[in-house]
Amino acid sequence: MRRPAGLTPIALSLAVAGAAFAAESEPTSVIEAEYAFAQSAKPLGVRGAFLKWLAPDSIICSPAPVNGIVSTTAGEPNGDTLEWYPSRSQTAGSGDLGYTMGPWKYRSADGKAASQGTFLSVWRKQPDDSWRVVLDCGVSHAKPDVAPAALKAAATSKPKPTTGWRQPIGSAEAQFTAAATANSKAALKSFGADDVRVMARGVPVAVGIEAGQAVLDGQKLGSVWGHAFAAQSEDGTLGYAWGYIGDVQSEAPTAAYVNIWQRASGDAPWKIVAQSLQVIPPPKKN
Repeated sequence: MRRPAGLTPIALSLAVAGAAFAAESEPTSVIEAEYAFAQSAKPLGVRGAFLKWLAPDSIICSPAPVNGIVSTTAGEPNGDTLEWYPSRSQTAGSGDLGYTMGPWKYRSADGKAASQGTFLSVWRKQPDDSWRVVLDCGVSHAKPDVAPAALKAAATSKPKPTTGWRQPIGSAEAQFTAAATANSKAALKSFGADDVRVMARGVPVAVGIEAGQAVLDGQKLGSVWGHAFAAQSEDGTLGYAWGYIGDVQSEAPTAAYVNIWQRASGDAPWKIVAQSLQVIPPPKKN
């Protein structure tokens, strides 16, 4: 699940962004789309907002990867609230793929349940030029001491488009999973960006290689990594992949993961800028 909502930082961010998206026009950037998604959760409800903004082939982590539309449709409408805003984002120079990260806050309709955490979403431009979420794999954790700053709607980080790129994302992901199967911490050091974000349930988002390695150390993930899907932007500067982690002896995966990949140009090396780790509970015995 994405992000299981006086003025809180989240409510304030949505209020500031509100005027920009009062109209029903389609957002033109990933950040605008994220704010529009968050705002629509109020009139449409959480379920309705997800059904509006998820792509038909979207994947959400629950915690195992499942089709977003199918999973959301199966849920019953309710009065639960969910608030969030983007604090980190990147869009490919080709303008067809982007990702967002930021804090979320959830509260049940009866007020008896509440949680918070960090979301990680991948957005892809659809054939009709609309932005829709194709992957959503966040985590829950305790409230941070300092809330991350909200991005301004106009502040879109977008590198120059490139042509003639080398090494498709699937190749880089296969190299990573082979290395991670041998040693996941060493793989993160080899393939992670210096400021990589590593996310896992119950712990603050780690920033940097050493902090990310500490998160890996604290998770019961399994030893065998394998990717199930990988895709990249048209200009080959931004990509994402997801897959499973397990043990040789296990019949089912023990965890799932998401990697967000980025590179400065088409012939530069791929680097992981964000990683989400999702421990999957063992199946219940009959």
